[in-house]
Amino acid sequence: MVAVPCITGSFRHILSPPGMAAARQHRPDEQWYINDHCFFLDEQHTLHWFGITNPYPDDGNLYGPGTHRHIGHATATHPFGPWEEHPHAMALPLGSSGNIGACFVIRSGGGYLMIYGYNTGFYCAGSRNLVEWTPLDDMAVLDLGPGTRDPCVLTLDDGTYLLYGAAGHQGASAVVLAQSDDLRHWTPCEPALMSDIHAAWGALESPFVHRRADDYYLFVNHSHRQYEETLVFHSRDPRHFDWQAPICTLFAHAAEIVEWQGQTYISHCGIEDRHWSDTGAPYGLWLAQLDWLSQPA
Repeated sequence: MVAVPCITGSFRHILSPPGMAAARQHRPDEQWYINDHCFFLDEQHTLHWFGITNPYPDDGNLYGPGTHRHIGHATATHPFGPWEEHPHAMALPLGSSGNIGACFVIRSGGGYLMIYGYNTGFYCAGSRNLVEWTPLDDMAVLDLGPGTRDPCVLTLDDGTYLLYGAAGHQGASAVVLAQSDDLRHWTPCEPALMSDIHAAWGALESPFVHRRADDYYLFVNHSHRQYEETLVFHSRDPRHFDWQAPICTLFAHAAEIVEWQGQTYISHCGIEDRHWSDTGAPYGLWLAQLDWLSQPA
């Protein structure tokens, strides 16, 4: 039997964009958004959120130079909160033309490693306390193809780390893949998912691989067809998923999966959530319960 994920009930708003409240002390009407992010459960069972949080640029260019300057940080003792905002984990100064991008946090030795990047490859930062982060300049940039972004790391039983990302591969959109046994030296592999979308820079986004027993589920955003369209693929091999065989489609952008006390949850957010403004829905991070329905393999 293959379990198929199903969103149960409604998404609930759980976190406003970190940094927005402080910015509004000087610019009361400034609107921020949340985009790609990750969850991390620490040794004290505190849940950490790290992710993109930025103001909408005045010129309307959502993806231009200097538009992705912050990786925000918040914590909670339950997925639905309340969430406490903390100072940004990483930030570029106002006026910078650089971009930081999406991130993924994982334990590394006696500390923590953050992998992040925005279209130009993956970079790394280290921390001892999940609060203060320092870029690790001695670690080589990992470029897995045009538009490399949106990292996700899966740890296998033998200690191998698999790093997934969105990028172009041989002229098509793909979920690219690299592997490592120490989180420092990475070997590129064949893509975990090859699409038939002809976009050299990568039209797929936000890959996340979730393990359930011996089954692996790849959640990947087909946002350049429909912004909230997340395709789900199943495989027994975490290195390979079949583009021709999605098992379902879910309504979410930049979805992350988090397990908490035996329950699964799925998140939603997005820079283009602005098109929901007429509904009065708040900006930021949303969360819903995810159940699993069994069906024949």
